[in-house]
Amino acid sequence: MTRAEKANVILVSIAIAIGVAIGFYSGYLARETKQPGEAIRTSDATGHWKRHTEPAADINAEILTNTRIRLIMQAIPTSALLNAGELPQSLDALISEGLLGKEVIRDGWGRPLSYTIDTESGVYSVRSLGADGIPSQDDIPRP
Repeated sequence: MTRAEKANVILVSIAIAIGVAIGFYSGYLARETKQPGEAIRTSDATGHWKRHTEPAADINAEILTNTRIRLIMQAIPTSALLNAGELPQSLDALISEGLLGKEVIRDGWGRPLSYTIDTESGVYSVRSLGADGIPSQDDIPRP
């Protein structure tokens, strides 16, 4: 290795070390993470301690619901390919064909997902009624 290459390696190493030091100093790399249930100090004026909580159950249920809808939307065309272009008449057909498990056709709140087909256009949709279980703005996918 030439002298210039060695100098470049040393300069890059110093730059990385400085970047890591700045990262730790600014708190981005050494940020404390709290475990669920671990006490943390509040930012209010009282300075009281409170418990760190898990993410809201509705957020987890929404993520699960979106994932399941994506799985179903991938299984529907597969089913159509296996059945000479015919779309499945229900989500249960996807289970009976072995494309999905029973739990996948329920949303994150345990309710069945809605599957509709427009027979004229061949357009289909899969929806969840969301956290409240009634048609509203929180439906997934959103209107």
